[in-house]
Amino acid sequence: MSGFHFRAARSRGLRRRARPAVEARRLALAAFAALALPCAARAEAVPAAISRQFDTAAESGPRALLDDLARVLAANPSLVATPGAAAALARAAASPVPDFVGANLPVYREIEARIVSAAPAPVRDAVRRAVDRELSGYAATDIRIMPPLPAMGPANLRRQPPEIGPAGYKVGDYTIYPSIQAGTFYDDNIYATRTGRVADAVGTISPVIAIQSNWKRNALYAEVGADLTGYWTHGNENTADWHAQVEGRIDVNAKTRVVLGGIVLHEHEDRSSPDAVEGLTPTPYTEMNAYAGVIRRVGTFSIRTGAAVERLTFGNVEGLHGEINNQDRDRNRYTFGILARDDARPGFRPYAELLGDLRRYDTVPDDFQYFRNSDGFRAGVGALFRLLPSLSGDAFVGVMHRDYADSRFKTITTPAGSADLRWQAGEDTALTLFIDRSIEETTLPGSPAYIYTLVGGRIEHAITDDLTGIARAAFARSDFAQSTRWDNEADMSVGLRYRLVSRVFLGVDYRYTQRISSDSIFNFRRNQLYVELTEEF
Repeated sequence: MSGFHFRAARSRGLRRRARPAVEARRLALAAFAALALPCAARAEAVPAAISRQFDTAAESGPRALLDDLARVLAANPSLVATPGAAAALARAAASPVPDFVGANLPVYREIEARIVSAAPAPVRDAVRRAVDRELSGYAATDIRIMPPLPAMGPANLRRQPPEIGPAGYKVGDYTIYPSIQAGTFYDDNIYATRTGRVADAVGTISPVIAIQSNWKRNALYAEVGADLTGYWTHGNENTADWHAQVEGRIDVNAKTRVVLGGIVLHEHEDRSSPDAVEGLTPTPYTEMNAYAGVIRRVGTFSIRTGAAVERLTFGNVEGLHGEINNQDRDRNRYTFGILARDDARPGFRPYAELLGDLRRYDTVPDDFQYFRNSDGFRAGVGALFRLLPSLSGDAFVGVMHRDYADSRFKTITTPAGSADLRWQAGEDTALTLFIDRSIEETTLPGSPAYIYTLVGGRIEHAITDDLTGIARAAFARSDFAQSTRWDNEADMSVGLRYRLVSRVFLGVDYRYTQRISSDSIFNFRRNQLYVELTEEF
């Protein structure tokens, strides 16, 4: 079931990351632990007392963690005397950050700024590179920063996590973070079709500006950005996407925090989407989310309750035979639930989660005379864990269920699960893995939904101080309920990322995507070559 996650306390919209069977996950964890043992002995680590100190401080929020880091740096400068030691300190300070309620990217940036500024001048550049590499790994797996794969397929996976970047520009009680990314890519199948492949060159530019408060209590984060895409010869494919987000955290007292926020984004469906209508232009959609949550500490337990409201509207597009109506896909989604987690042991924090999920369409029935309103829930148990200094993650297993208003649609009850793992295989190599399983909406006549199972990973290796190699792979399976249709999708890519100067990066990527479906009309394969330039101001 896609949607609300109580660590994030907000709706996911069209996005969600994936998960397979419990036994497969258990074996994978065991295998990773065995692989990590030789590397753990080589990895530098801060004293356990300091790690516990950071975990304790983090219970009072990001500002308390950062203040504690400043005290640790002042009391023991040797912790940043070498790049390896500084990376270990960054790892310990960043460990509790993914669990914060609030925007996390500014926290990683502030951790880096404080550690680098405390490092001795002769090794400061080397410390900056080591800490940046370490924290970028956390950003790549932090659910607050890296959105999961879109439900329409792995081909839309973001190619790069956001750069941790410098400390930004401090203006009074706020810090401003501007950035811009520009690039070009060649696509040999822009319509993602089985036959009649059409190629084109594409240019992109993506400016973003964010602002984060620096208050001792409470927090405010806001961000606006755009993704502009222009095709060299097929102007009908041009898109102008944008997003805006605001989020606030209210620190009621040391044991209670409230988070409130909203997101508005205007995007378009990729041509590889299972629900693509083959219009003359890509299908645009607007997503609006509002969410609220409360986190309360009771003894060693953290209790989280929350709710989210999502509004999805799709634009009509022109087809070969007139206008294609997409308004029967417009819908609201209401998500609510509770999560309880035991934080007694920082290395293993088990939790139980229960959430409800109501989906209501504007047009009932839809254009094919199906009543697609539904009610559902997801329930299960999981844990945040750090098995070794070099191996950490989050695993969840449970059940998801949906009932549909249309009597022709059968109830769906199926296993739910997820896992996100991060293994620091060595000083210069990091590996992340994710798996997920969800129930997604569809417009396929006769089918209420499809069960989406995804597994993927990413490996980064620092070839030199300024050159990083990256390889990624994601494999997805879509099983359409009450239908013989299934889709298998693969997304594989390799790339290099080179630091030109300071915070300016040049990236080159090659990507291959393919879908094989039981209905061969939906088959396609695609080759893309990207060149990107990114600057964090």
